[in-house]
Amino acid sequence: MKRIRIDYYNYRLKKGRANILLQFDSETGEYCIPFHYVKANEHLHLSKGYYTEDDGDLVLIERDINNCHLNKTDRVWIPLKHISELTIHGNEWLHVSHHIFTYFLQLCPREGESGIINSVINLLESVKIEIAKREYVAKLRSVLEGERLTVLDANVKQPDPELIRKEMETLEHFRLRKPHDIPMCQFDAFLLDNDLYTYKPIDWKALGAEIKPTPLVQNPLFDKTLEDLYEEE
Repeated sequence: MKRIRIDYYNYRLKKGRANILLQFDSETGEYCIPFHYVKANEHLHLSKGYYTEDDGDLVLIERDINNCHLNKTDRVWIPLKHISELTIHGNEWLHVSHHIFTYFLQLCPREGESGIINSVINLLESVKIEIAKREYVAKLRSVLEGERLTVLDANVKQPDPELIRKEMETLEHFRLRKPHDIPMCQFDAFLLDNDLYTYKPIDWKALGAEIKPTPLVQNPLFDKTLEDLYEEE
């Protein structure tokens, strides 16, 4: 049975600055989102708009801004612009930062705070790009560790491990993919719903792979092979 955890994202707007309340562990030097594990028979007091996720625990996410009745014991207000400088518990910096910036933008009043909003939008943009790069590197690593490339109706020579290792360091061929504003596929809808980016198809040929299409059976109504189609592209 999963444990139920409540994560608290509490923000403060003060003198044109935006802060979040984080918990600091003096033994490890790491920060984390304040949290609370729900005990048996404990009555939950949750806002109507709480979010949920699953990270091994069932996580309920509470968000608030300018709440003056917070328990601040062992907790500290951190400016949002300094989040990237922190060590987040469990190497979850990108995941937690994405939450921090996204929830703030949902809560921040629009009138009179355009400067802060634009600043946090830029911070979130950087995190979304870094998440896409992390996914790109993870895919490269999986192929380096033995996952085989397969292409429909084609013979594939696997990429060069040394070129993959170099690409993981340089990201020379990384191409960012942003979803269309109007989703053109289910994956775009997922990216929009979760406010994420990803990477465009990897250029495996640049990494030493060879992809040779196998000829299709000739069709009198469509007298072309798959190789012809590849050349037209």
